[in-house]
This record gives sequence, C-alpha cells and structure tokens, in this order.
Amino acid sequence: MAKYTVKVSKAPKGHEVPPLLAEVGAWVGTQAHGTLGWFDALEIEPIPKEWYPEKADRLRREAFSFLHLPDGSLLALVKTGADAPQAVALLGSEGEARTVANSLEEFLTQWSRGETEIDDLDDEEGASGRKALAAWLKAKKIKAPKAKDFDFEAWLDGGAVPAPAAAASITFSPTPVMKKLGPKTRRLASLLGHRGDDPEVVAYVTGELGKKVPASTSENTDSVNVEATKHGVELVFTHDVLNDAFLPIPKTAKTFIPYLASAWVRSKIGEEVLGVPWKVKSEAEITKLLGPPTGYEAAFATDDEPTVAYWDFELDTTAHVWLNLSFDESLSVTLTVKSAGALMRQPDVTTGLFVGYAATRGLLDTSRFPAHQALLAAVASRKAKGSEFVKQALPRGLWDDHLRDAPGLRQLAWRWFHNMNGLWITADLKKTFGKRAGAFGHDAPKLDDDTWDAVDKAAPLLDKRFAAWLAK
Repeated sequence: MAKYTVKVSKAPKGHEVPPLLAEVGAWVGTQAHGTLGWFDALEIEPIPKEWYPEKADRLRREAFSFLHLPDGSLLALVKTGADAPQAVALLGSEGEARTVANSLEEFLTQWSRGETEIDDLDDEEGASGRKALAAWLKAKKIKAPKAKDFDFEAWLDGGAVPAPAAAASITFSPTPVMKKLGPKTRRLASLLGHRGDDPEVVAYVTGELGKKVPASTSENTDSVNVEATKHGVELVFTHDVLNDAFLPIPKTAKTFIPYLASAWVRSKIGEEVLGVPWKVKSEAEITKLLGPPTGYEAAFATDDEPTVAYWDFELDTTAHVWLNLSFDESLSVTLTVKSAGALMRQPDVTTGLFVGYAATRGLLDTSRFPAHQALLAAVASRKAKGSEFVKQALPRGLWDDHLRDAPGLRQLAWRWFHNMNGLWITADLKKTFGKRAGAFGHDAPKLDDDTWDAVDKAAPLLDKRFAAWLAK
C-alpha cells in the first residue's frame, strides 16, 4: 500500500525545520496513505504568493506551509513572537484563514483525537492511524506548551484596530418556555446572542466543552462551527447576524468579534428538550406533547411542498433567541438568534431598481425602517430613487425580512435573488435592458442608473413575478 509523501528536510530561506516536524514527518512517511486522513503531502514549502498577494512578503517571511490538503488548502507554521511557539494556521483554498492550534504540539494532539476541525484530517476512516499517532506522541512524551491564543486572521490583517461599533446590549429575560428546558440546554440557550469574548461564553466553550472559541471571523470566514460531539452540541459563531440589534463588532480593519449565533442540540446532551424523546417516531407524538406545529416548511429551499412540521418557541422577551424543533423522519433541535436571510449583501444598481419598484408596489415592510419613513415615502411617491434609500437605510444590504411577511413573498424573493427554481433577477433584467460583460467576467444587465424610467421599463416583467402580492 502506498505511503504518505513526506519532504520536511529543508525549510525556505529565513526559516528552520522544527525538530518535532522532522520527527513526526519521518514517522508519517511510514504510514499507509489514508490511515491518518486525506492529504496530498507533508511537505515544507514557501507560502504561494498567489494565496494573498498583498500580504505575500509578510507571510513568506513569517510562515511556511507544511501540509497540503486535497482541496488546495494549506496548513502553515507561523511565527508568533520571540518567546512563543509557532502556531498552526489554515490557509483555505477559497481565501479563508484561521488558527488551527497555538503550537505544533497542540496540532498533533488535536490530529490524534480527530479534533482539528479539518474534515480531511478528522475523517472517520483515519481513526486507526490517529490511535497510532496518539501512541507515538505518548511514547515521545510530547505535550502542548502553554501559549496565548493566536488569532491568525487578525495577525494577517495587521491593520490598525478601528473604533469598535456599538455592541449589542443583551438584556435576556427568560420566558416560561426557557424555564422548562433542562439545565444543559437552558445553560446553552442563555448564551445565545452573546459575544464570543464574553467570559461566560469562553468558560462554557473551554471549560465545559473542552473546545476553543474562534478569536475572530471575517468576510472570507464569516462563520466558524465548534462541534462538541461528546456533549451533543454544535455551535456557530459569526459576526454576520442579520438582525438590527446585532451590529458587527470590528476587531481589526477586516476582522470581527463573532457572536454565538446558533447551536444544534443532539441526543448526547443527555436530556430531553421540552419532554420530547430523542427517538420520537412521528409528528403525532410530538403534537401530543407540544400541541399543533407552528407550521410546515419545505425540506429544501428548492422544494415547493411544505412537508416538515416545526415548533417555534420564544426564549427571551425581546424575541431575539428562539428554540426550534422540527420533525422529518427524526427530531432536530436548534437554538438560534433571530436572523434574516440576505437577498443582496453588496447592493448595486439593480438593488436600487428593485427597492424603487418594491416601494411603489407596497412590497416593503415599512415598519422595518422607523428612522427613514420620510425617505421611504419619497421613494414610494417617485420623488427619490431606490438607490438613495439603499444607501441610507440598508448599510448591510437587502434582507428578506425587509419585505412584507406575506405568505410566499419572501420565499419567492429568495429564489429570485439567488437563481433558484428558474427564477433570477439578473436574467430578468438582462432580458429587459440587454447585457454586457460584468466586473467579474459574467454577463450583467446593461443598466447604469436606477432612474424611474428604468423602473418603469422593468415593471411589466416584475409585475408578473410578484403578481400574487400586488394590490388588485
């Protein structure tokens, strides 16, 4: 059987091969390919300049890659300071970046336990090899040194720290349903919506789950999952909570302090949720315990038929944190901060055109814009353009809950903005205005300004799309 490719004898100029990397490399080279996970090679190389051209010089001076993953991602050793060990960082193939471990020793320990949070290394098929790695580490008496948490994304940004935006002020007031949850689920629910650097969140994740809170998120890595399988929970941290109460909190120019935004709860948490057995067999059984479902939803965004029963429960009086149970052959339980869906994160001229159209057709939820009522009225009466409203009232983009909560409206808008089920705003506007090469090489509508003449030209086609929600 083929062995892993290992080339760790020589480091790039300005770097040295850590003795531990050389030792573990020699051992990995004796292992059958696939037994330690799926990676192309354990090989020391300079960081490719193409990965981040603007930061290439600093990256190549302070770091080098040592492991190649199948999707093109790299693991690198990064110098973090004169008296600190080199950290292990992920350089993702799609530009994502994060700290994997604060030292090579810590990384090897994580790898031996299947806890790197890198699927190709934590793959179940590599369990036998990881046991062998754990035995090797034990025989060599290798333990992770104490080291401060290293934030690779913030280090990579390297810019001045901006003045922080006003953070969400969490005034959590439990509802009666919250008080009915078991102690473990209630403890977790009480942390939803809190910042990742909140001492209570840190204590829970590190002390109770034995995991680490992600130090930051960014546009390239907008969310980080923390899975604690043995404890029956999986957490999602993100700065991008589409809720006006949760503004992004800058850490550096391009990184943010994340919120604990949602969590999956599973049977290994060791307690039932609202008395519903984890092995419940039918919707009817849940209905006997909780009453009729709140509603039904489609199993997938592309499905038209709502077949999945769900039960929603408010857990705090400000309606920011919710408990959701759903049944689709088995029970699913989630805790989440109420968040909208992004229709257009980076508004452009087409967003302004749609907002102008939507304002004149009564498709917007006017209650969502208390500070911009006069401007919204001006757009609705065609005295101001939609792009003016977008600039002032939608700094974080257009969300689905900016539209009226009319049956089916937000779902159709979601599909239309995301090119699903044969619906696509770009295709409709190209049909109306013609096409030209866009900024990224794809065809785009030939539209430079969301004038009212442009809105009127697009209106007949848009009226057909949104006919079900227009006043008769």
